[in-house]
Amino acid sequence: MIVSTKKFPHLVILTHWITLLFVLVAYFTSQSPIEDQWLGQTHVIAGSLVFIIFFIRIFLYMRFKTQFPEVSFKSEIQKKAFQLMKVCLYICLFTVPFLGWFTLASTQASFSLLGMDLPQVLFSSNADLGDIHPIIANIFITLIGLHALAALIHHFILKDDVLKSMRLK
Repeated sequence: MIVSTKKFPHLVILTHWITLLFVLVAYFTSQSPIEDQWLGQTHVIAGSLVFIIFFIRIFLYMRFKTQFPEVSFKSEIQKKAFQLMKVCLYICLFTVPFLGWFTLASTQASFSLLGMDLPQVLFSSNADLGDIHPIIANIFITLIGLHALAALIHHFILKDDVLKSMRLK
């Protein structure tokens, strides 16, 4: 894949890196979000922000798509892999926080966030998704790792501008 030296719009780049930050915070605070008050608060806030930023990213994608760097692929397989990874990452950006909420709702009668009890109606889920949320979250982290590895391969081996197109500067 070859990307022109053109960069992504600044807001798109910023939301990309902010998303990564909140995903990592949610991931590293996920061990015992119910047993540990601080970890629980941090995990739920970070997951909620990932969910909100997902919609911001969709809006920015639609708004700035014509300003994205042009990409030319060396093969149809590379193009399909790129498209599949992008779709999988976006599905995870929506699904992991969504499943997290159902997990919380199915395991807790109530939850206090930043000292405020969340409305009881938010905890009416009977769906037990406690086992699915961490599995999908681990798949998501694996996909993020593969995404980062691909960017590094582009930068160090293929020596193209893929990684440079996502720099904040």
